[in-house]
Amino acid sequence: MSYSEAVTSSWTRIVRWLENHAAASAQALNPPATDADIQQLNDALGFRIPQALETWLRMNNGSTAKDRRTPIPGGFQLLPDPASKLFPGGEVFLDCQSIIDRHRQFLRIADEIDDEDWWMPSWVPVLAEADSHHGLLLDTDQAARVLAYRESDYAKVYAASLEEVLEAVADALEHRRGGGVLTRGRHADVQDGRLVWG
Repeated sequence: MSYSEAVTSSWTRIVRWLENHAAASAQALNPPATDADIQQLNDALGFRIPQALETWLRMNNGSTAKDRRTPIPGGFQLLPDPASKLFPGGEVFLDCQSIIDRHRQFLRIADEIDDEDWWMPSWVPVLAEADSHHGLLLDTDQAARVLAYRESDYAKVYAASLEEVLEAVADALEHRRGGGVLTRGRHADVQDGRLVWG
């Protein structure tokens, strides 16, 4: 199975689960990214995004449909609706514009603090907690492995691939089990029609 097929399979399972069990979270999913969205993202980053991420964005352009954006110096801050937080760490699946905004903001901060290891140009944020420097990114210099980043530490290896992360989440949803390292030991539940991780 190719990377794109693995992403398609796992994300289809996740969306089906949301539609059947957590309608409010399913409604937080945006329509697919367009060719223009993907081109704008590639142009802003200065390189082509990994095929696995492009496949995912072409299925749903993030889980930000109910969110608001507020201007901040150097870009925008995403203010997520609780239903947008689809992932076990409370992260939102970023849309193309949010990826651009965060990538630009994080590179600016790395330059301001004169620490190129804090955020590298080849890093693409894909999942993020809105009110802190916390989430998951793809390291495009290292076969698109997944790194976890947070304010208190440098980014560290989290998973071998995006496919591995999505498969772990799909399994946790369908089998109602937690405890796996990629689901941060949490299990899925539903409150007010939205997915929550306990």
